[in-house]
Amino acid sequence: MTPQKASRSAVWRSATALFVAGGFLAGCAARPEMTGLPPSPNSRLYAYLIAHGMARGAVMTGQISPDGLTRLVTLDKAAQQATLNALKLQSSSANRQADQALSNLLADLPQKTPLRMTHPSEQTQKNRLP
Repeated sequence: MTPQKASRSAVWRSATALFVAGGFLAGCAARPEMTGLPPSPNSRLYAYLIAHGMARGAVMTGQISPDGLTRLVTLDKAAQQATLNALKLQSSSANRQADQALSNLLADLPQKTPLRMTHPSEQTQKNRLP
C-alpha cells in the first residue's frame, strides 16, 4: 500500500469514527420521548373538589373558628372561579392562577396533628364491640 492510500484510509477511519461517536452522543443527549397518558384537562377540577371537601370537613368538625370561616369561604370561592376559568380557557396563565388559588385554599386549612401512638392492646380494646 502506498503512503498516500494509507493516509486516505486513516482519514476515512477517523472521519467514520468521529461520525459514529457524534451520532452516539447526539442520541444520548436527545430528549426522551414522553411516555404515559397526558394529564386530564379536568385534573384541576378534581383537585378543587377534593380541597372543597377538605374545607367542608374542617367546618363540620369545628376546626374552623367563626372568624376564619369568612376567609375560608372567600378562598374557596376564589379557587372555584379560578378552576372554572382554567377549564374554560385551557391556557397556561389560567392554569397557574387556578393552581395558586387551590394552594391558598389548602394552606388556609388547619393541619392535623399526628395521632398519639397508643399501645396496640389499647387500640384493640377501643375496637371491640360491646
